[in-house]
Amino acid sequence: MKNRGLAEVAHALDRGEKFLVMSHVGPDGDSLGSMLALADFLQNHGKTVVCANQDPVPKRYQWLPGVQQIQTPSRVEGPFDTVVLLDCSRIERVGTCATLIDDAHNMVVIDHHQEGPLEKAVHFVDTSYAATGEILAELFELTDTPISHDMALNAYVALATDTGGFRFANTTPRTLRTAADLVQVGIDVADVSNRIFNTIGIGKFRLLREVLDRSEFLFGGRVGVTRLPREAFADAEATAEDTDGLINHVRYVEGVEVALLFREVDAKTTKVSCRAQAPFDAAAFLREFGGGGHAAAAGATLAMGLEVAVTTVLERLAETFA
Repeated sequence: MKNRGLAEVAHALDRGEKFLVMSHVGPDGDSLGSMLALADFLQNHGKTVVCANQDPVPKRYQWLPGVQQIQTPSRVEGPFDTVVLLDCSRIERVGTCATLIDDAHNMVVIDHHQEGPLEKAVHFVDTSYAATGEILAELFELTDTPISHDMALNAYVALATDTGGFRFANTTPRTLRTAADLVQVGIDVADVSNRIFNTIGIGKFRLLREVLDRSEFLFGGRVGVTRLPREAFADAEATAEDTDGLINHVRYVEGVEVALLFREVDAKTTKVSCRAQAPFDAAAFLREFGGGGHAAAAGATLAMGLEVAVTTVLERLAETFA
């Protein structure tokens, strides 16, 4: 469906009065930063805003300004005239928050993933942007909205996290110009980097050791694979959110083109995270397993046990690398 452009999104936001702003399950820096930056934008225009997410805010992001306003679905009270989906384009990606949406709501979608946008929504979906936060920064400029320190900080966190500190291939001249404009507002870049990239808890440190110890390299070293069974979390005294970014350590090994981390959720459910370098498309590969994301970083949840999931995915991957 043809992209309707930011101007139409801005018009749809202007028409609304009571907003429910949501993002995907397993919130990350881009989804959280975007939610909070947009909430500030709407509130500064006199709108009523509620932010919701199925899952709790990870510890590494609990310092973001305004984060306390993000609620779980059971605490959300309407009514709303407009629902905004950020950093995702499909209803199923918001998990249990989907129960808060009905046909009476106007829908707005702002995203940069390779997903088909909702046909009934006014949307701006463009994969050339490094982060949803980058799109929002452009929206703020388009509407001549003064950017507060909190808006700039949250949008900057969105950009910084989805570009890996501006190291990933999705970092463009536009991304860097946007980041510079946000920093100009007065952000302490060193503090942001220390909080997000340079500090990990002891549980995550122990879990990293498990990831490295369990890693193996296949197909001539082009594919790195690691597993995290449930007992690994107990041994490390870690939680699921401590897995964030750990797969990158496997991907960084010289010669590795695709890295996969399989995490056992329960006896019948496994989550897989994939990191890849071009020309391999992680999102396209995991889409057939019900997942999605970016070409360089994607994930999926498989309704199968850990070892069955590993075997199934590697058999499919062998069609490319064997």
